[in-house]
Amino acid sequence: MALCLVTLALLVRTMAAFLLADVSGGASTWEYGQQGLCALQTDGDLCMRDRTGAPYASAYMPPLTSYLWLGLFSLLGDGAGARTAYIALNVLVGALGPGLLYLFARRAGLGRITAGAGALVLCFYPTFVFVSTTYHATNFTVALLLAFALILVRALRSGEILPALAAGLVCGIAVLTRSEMLLVGAGAGLLLLWRYRVHWRTALLSAAALAIGAALVVTPWAIRNYVVFERVILVANANDYNLWKAFGPYAQGSGNQVGTAPESLAAIDSIRDGVPLGDAPGARYENRVQDAFAEDTSRFMGRLGATHLITLTAQKVALLWLFDWTDPLTHGFLYWAPWLVVNALAVAGAFLMARGRSERLNADGAAIVFLLLAVLTFSYAISGVHARYRMHLEPVLFLFAGVALQALLAAVRRARA
Repeated sequence: MALCLVTLALLVRTMAAFLLADVSGGASTWEYGQQGLCALQTDGDLCMRDRTGAPYASAYMPPLTSYLWLGLFSLLGDGAGARTAYIALNVLVGALGPGLLYLFARRAGLGRITAGAGALVLCFYPTFVFVSTTYHATNFTVALLLAFALILVRALRSGEILPALAAGLVCGIAVLTRSEMLLVGAGAGLLLLWRYRVHWRTALLSAAALAIGAALVVTPWAIRNYVVFERVILVANANDYNLWKAFGPYAQGSGNQVGTAPESLAAIDSIRDGVPLGDAPGARYENRVQDAFAEDTSRFMGRLGATHLITLTAQKVALLWLFDWTDPLTHGFLYWAPWLVVNALAVAGAFLMARGRSERLNADGAAIVFLLLAVLTFSYAISGVHARYRMHLEPVLFLFAGVALQALLAAVRRARA
């Protein structure tokens, strides 16, 4: 079943790529591609360019996708070949998602029909199909997150060191695509400690194995950052800018609003323009830009009370869990119609599961689902929410939609009997 789902998802995403993918030179490769291209052009490590075009050392984005771009540019040059290769990889990784979701659902205690229904939603859901035709890293994060959840079920069930180590390795790779996966890994370690709290030796060894696995992947990048920037940067050197977006003078809950409103864009340019150029060791340009955003945020937050921070956080949770009306992406029929249908099914499925009227997740599966939803919600509530961030949560919600679809199918069968 998992292979069939992957094949179907691959066909759907390949068709979409042929119709929608833009491999021209004008296509945006986000900051990931900019870091990789700068490294290629300077024969050095990841970098970006300041307003004069001069390169400066960069850890602005998580590095995995940027190094992928560097590899593609090195092999194929800065042209349609590299962009086509990225789209092909993006399509392939995106197609793995439904198969991984099905396997996780089965290991988490759901039946074949329910697991298959949830995976089919992921297979055809428009935003997941569309993102496979772009240059963003969402597919990589989602696939790694689902693979991590799949392995973590085994680790929770057995308490063995090898599954916990494997889960840590996969989590570490996921961290190099999205910084918040660090918190997911930390939460998983606590989950292992709680799961085997009676058997303290098993609890400590399994949690330590997970931590070691993640550290083996993340530590080389963190060391590189400390050597280059002379400060601790575990994943990305954008925390202060993200804090400015989340709680600065122009924050409204939505990262999209801060990133598109003329007044906030002017403020961003003003802060960046106020930072002297130059990228000498001990005075890295990227560090100084981040420090400038931190100072501006600190000045603003010092004039406000806790009520404002609580209100902003509540707005971000609403944008994440209800509907992000601030993003033009969400205004189209192909976004809000599937959103409405699938979320209604997910709510119905969660209700049926809670009332014991349907299949239920086993204890380990339920713990992982709760972990992912809670940690990712917390992560985005303390940063600027974008509509695309919800995509990291949605595969889990699709499982609940699968429960509702299975219940509907069973009702139809009973009616025909």
